[in-house]
Amino acid sequence: MFNLFRKRLSAEVRRKLMIAAARSEEAVIETHVANALDLLDDLGDEIDVDRALEMYVDMMSLGETVSSVVTNRVLAQLESTSPRGVVVRARRFENVFREPRQAARKRDGRSRR
Repeated sequence: MFNLFRKRLSAEVRRKLMIAAARSEEAVIETHVANALDLLDDLGDEIDVDRALEMYVDMMSLGETVSSVVTNRVLAQLESTSPRGVVVRARRFENVFREPRQAARKRDGRSRR
């Protein structure tokens, strides 16, 4: 097999190689994000988002780093606007950092006085 690194590469060639590798990795990640979003759209509310993403990562045998990036990007896109300008699942994680009792009181309209 041809070993590309057997010959010493110039700084310019090494830079171009790194840029090409980075672009390729980004393209792969974006493809996974698009596929995961399609899967979530197809599943609808049948499976929780976290479980569906876990299944996707397992099915695709993604490494820990790539799976973390893909999961974060998918979740971020679910919370942002869609290409059509419609808000998708807005405020789904609104109470994620609140104590459960405080969130329940707010949801039920009760306040602590």
